Amino acid sequence: MLSAEENDILTKVGPDSDCGRWLRSFWFPIALSDNPVGPTAQLQLDEPFLYNDRPGTATSFGQKAATFEGNPLAVRILGEDLVLYRDLSGDLGLMDINCPHRNSSLEYGRPRERGLACPYHGWTFDNAGECLAMPGEPKNSNFKNKVTIKAYPVREQGGLIWTYMGSGEAPMLPQIDVIAARGGVRIVENFCLWPANWLQIVENSVDQVHTGILHGEGSTRADVWSQIPEVDWHPDDFGIQTVQIRGDYGRTNYLRFPTTILLNQPWPGGKFNWPRYSAIFRTPVDDNHTLLFHVTHVPEVNGKSPELPEGMEFPAAGQVQTLFEQDYRAIVTQGRPVDRTIERLGVTDRGIILLRKMVMEGIDAVRRGEEPKGVLRGAEGEQMLVSAEKVTDALMNTEAAE
Repeated sequence: MLSAEENDILTKVGPDSDCGRWLRSFWFPIALSDNPVGPTAQLQLDEPFLYNDRPGTATSFGQKAATFEGNPLAVRILGEDLVLYRDLSGDLGLMDINCPHRNSSLEYGRPRERGLACPYHGWTFDNAGECLAMPGEPKNSNFKNKVTIKAYPVREQGGLIWTYMGSGEAPMLPQIDVIAARGGVRIVENFCLWPANWLQIVENSVDQVHTGILHGEGSTRADVWSQIPEVDWHPDDFGIQTVQIRGDYGRTNYLRFPTTILLNQPWPGGKFNWPRYSAIFRTPVDDNHTLLFHVTHVPEVNGKSPELPEGMEFPAAGQVQTLFEQDYRAIVTQGRPVDRTIERLGVTDRGIILLRKMVMEGIDAVRRGEEPKGVLRGAEGEQMLVSAEKVTDALMNTEAAE
């Protein structure tokens, strides 16, 4: 059980909040790239709710908010309303959605060879936030040199567009093999906009007892997950590894701070032995909504990609449809945000308690002016992070692919 103050600290994501400042120490994906690196897919979550006072579903809102197609796209990330764009030279930019001139929305801005122009009066800003042009001002005016707009760095990797919204020099984007390894097949999936605070979704990653109950019936993995597992947790400087044991069947996953879950993805029923790993990235939109992205990487083995048996597909969205429907309903019905002052935690909730403690330690570090654990810089940030070192599944025998 948390106090109301502790719950508030852990769930607020805006730029002036303690947790928001901790979250801004890391990179987050904000949209599927308009330059796909392989197959793409869309999870279907069709229960209706209101977002921005408009009706829709997790799928429809996710498609609109997080599928970039080259035109300026309004995005809300960590409580800030921004516009993502690609200028005519191909460079990406992310800036405040409102023009500082007359507050008109840059969602309808016009890409220029360099930067984005406001459609109202043509004020043009580059991806560093510098004003390049004010067509209506006198030619000899230096006014544009005095005007800037808030802008954040962006980069593309693994079929996603990423941003760093913190202060100071950006750290390295962790080179997780799922998004960074060369070769093989990479599948990028839009896993929707969920009407849930970021923390209640991330808590699900260290609550593995639920897999034997929630997913123990009616899912594609019910045959192996119908038994409640024995669970243990192993923290390190970058996150928490969760171990699940069901008799002679063992599985591990890894929560990498702040919000990424790394998974081993054996093919359905373990009937096809070929390595397959995935990462689910959870990007806080505001205090009550979160975007989810799923990237799966099927690596080459001895220089070859797999030839899938009939009936199998690379995209995982369809294979985990029921699992995520179950997770979605269990998570979003907790409330927005969850009232943790009334919860009653048991022995098997040790992972959740550990998670909250580690997040609070990160928040406290930022309060002290320190860089929190999990941030990568220099040579450490250039190293490939190998999923197989953290996530395993007894149904996937990597050697069999060789």
